[in-house]
Formats: sequence, structure tokens, C-alpha cells
Amino acid sequence: MDTSKSLSTQDLLGVARETFADQFGGIPSVEAHAPGRVELLGNHTDYNGGLVMASAINRETVVVGRPIPGRGALVHAVAFDASDTFLVDRVEQTEPGSWTRYVRGVCWALGERFGGLTSGFEAVFVGNVPLGGGLSSSASLQAAWARFLIGAGIVPRTGSLTGLDSSDPALHDQARMDIAQALRRSENAFVEVGSGLLDQFSAMFGAANQALTLDCLTLKHGLVPLGEHAPAIVVCDSGTSRRLADGMYDRRVAECQRVVDFFRSRIAVEGELMLRHIPLADLQANWDALDPVGRKRARHVLTENERVSQGAEALRNGDLTRFGQLISASHASSRDDFENSSPALDALIEAAAEAPGFLGGKLSGAGWAGCTVNLVKAEQAADFGAALARGYHKRTGLNTVVHVCHAAEGASARQVD
Repeated sequence: MDTSKSLSTQDLLGVARETFADQFGGIPSVEAHAPGRVELLGNHTDYNGGLVMASAINRETVVVGRPIPGRGALVHAVAFDASDTFLVDRVEQTEPGSWTRYVRGVCWALGERFGGLTSGFEAVFVGNVPLGGGLSSSASLQAAWARFLIGAGIVPRTGSLTGLDSSDPALHDQARMDIAQALRRSENAFVEVGSGLLDQFSAMFGAANQALTLDCLTLKHGLVPLGEHAPAIVVCDSGTSRRLADGMYDRRVAECQRVVDFFRSRIAVEGELMLRHIPLADLQANWDALDPVGRKRARHVLTENERVSQGAEALRNGDLTRFGQLISASHASSRDDFENSSPALDALIEAAAEAPGFLGGKLSGAGWAGCTVNLVKAEQAADFGAALARGYHKRTGLNTVVHVCHAAEGASARQVD
């Protein structure tokens, strides 16, 4: 088990400032950061117009930089020891999956939404969100870049940003939602990765000791308390790669859509019919007529929406035991109906259930590999991590990296004095 490798915010800022001085000279004028996130409930519900519950966590991406005259952008990635340059007036795609494509995509999407960028810039970024583990390192990167560009005055003060004082780190709800939607567009249209709004929303709206709720159909959102003595959110990396499951996400989208297509002439709604609109009772009544794979996928999504509602109520009542049970039920549904778990992820959950302080656990993010997220009594988090690591190794022969996290604030920026 390794719980020590994540740098603190101050450590990240120190690395970023030092690298900025080496790369560009002088000091940055703006510092921005944005958290990763864990999905607590609502697995694969977002693109089906469903309900989601998540939490931003204290793992983050930090961007430091300054605007410069002209139209050139100069960006350095500490983790990759690599740089990129481009023109903010002509943002072109780079290699699929590369960090440069994500950074450029943010510039493209914010420019599109708010009317073009006002100047070039030079900036450095560094982070401690595990890559490829289902903690949304990509949305953390996107949101940190967005906050930097806005804080530096490079994004025009138009639309929901009208009247924004760049020295004020706060953004009102509509501005944050507009930015989240622009970042989703960046990921979908520029990076060309299919996703819902959850990741970008969580990075923008996170709050300490709170869980976030989002209705992906109406965009209604809110906060529910994790309690005065909030549990730890313990993320456990299976040490396995999603590359073995390439294409599975798009396949699940198509499988859910087949069920929607079946009901299209049977259910009338205002606007586009989505899986969210289909009552669970109607799914069960038409079970034998439905595609045998799609109906299981749909059952997971519809029951997962119910778990989100029940989970929010449990938290409002201060019932962490019930909330944890719903998280574990979510994993069972993902494993059996959505089939986006894996032997390694299941082994992590089995080991977690035997560890002290465990309240509930499930796979994180898209699934198939990566991490699990566990709700654990805060005072037992260290003992939990050690016991889980032993149990996981005994079951699989693999080692896990354990990240003890807590619910954290969303993306922000500040002017450097």
C-alpha cells in the first residue's frame, strides 16, 4: 500500500512556480486549481438523462501562468516534461488522447462560448489526480485551465461572465454551469471522447464535506451533507488498465439506446425520449419483448436513479449506514446488470467489505478497470487501507495504491500578489 505519493496543494504550487520560472522567467500572475472527483452513486446514468451523486476530492490539478501580448499560447506539462505551442485564434487538434488535446480543447470551447480569447498566455500545470483510475483527471485538468483563463482575463467577460471581477475567486451558479457545459463540449467535440456532464460539473461545483447531486435532464443540482464527522472517501487502485476494455463505453451507450428505441412509440414525452423517462414498471412489463442485453443495462440505470434519490435522503437524515449499503448495491448492479466491473474490481470490493470501518464501496467511473471508491469511518481509514491491501493481494497477487481522500472545494483561481 502507498498513501504517501500525492503532493499537497502547496507542494504542487511550489513545483508549478519553480517550473514556471525555469520555463518562462519571472512569476505567474494567476494560480488556479480544480479537483478530481469520485462518483458516489449514479453509474452510467448521466448520458441517459438520469440522476448522479458525486464528490469533488482533495486531489487536484494546478495551473499557474500569465497573459502575454500577441496570440501565442505556450504551455508546459510538468508530469510529461513536455511543452506545446499554438495560436489562440487557430486551435488545432493534436494526437487523440494527448494532454495537449485537452488543453487546446478548453481554449477552443471557452473561446467558442464566450467570443474568442483576448490574448496569448504562458502557463505550467501539474497535478496529483491518478491518471486512468476513474477519478476524472481529465475534467480536473479542464476545469483548472478554465479557471486560469478566466482569472487571467483571457476569456472575455461576456454572457454569464459579464461583470465578473477577476480578483474575485467566486463564480455564481450559472457561470459555473456554463463553464461545465463548455468543458463537456470540449471533451465531446474536440477531444472526441463521449461523456456526460458529471465530471466537469463535479470539478466546478465541489464543496467540502458535501456530496453533489445533479439531475442530468434538467440540470437541477444541489448539495447534501456528508455529516459533521464526514467519512473518508478511500480510493483504491486495482492496478489494471482500461485499455483491455476499449470500446466498451460506446457499446453500453448503444445498448441503452436500443431500449429507448423500443419504447419510442410507446411513451410520449416533451422533447427527446431518454432512458430516464421509462418507468421501471414498464421495463419489467415488457421484459420478454426487449433485447436481452439492453434490458439488463436499462434495469441498472433505472434502479441506479432510485439509489441516488434514496442516497440523498439517507444523507439528509444522517444515515451513513444506509448510504453505504446503497453504494454497495450500486456495485452489485454494475457487476451483474451493467457488466462493467472486472475480477480485480470485485476482489477490491470483497477485500474492502472485510476491512475495518467499511460502510460501502463500488467501482468508480466508467468501470472495467481503474479504481474503487469506498466510504469509510474517518478514524479507521488507515487501518482500512492496510487491511484492504492485504486482502486484495491475497486474492489476486496484485498490489493496490490507496488514496485516503475527503470531499473538497471545486475549481477556483486567484491573483498572485
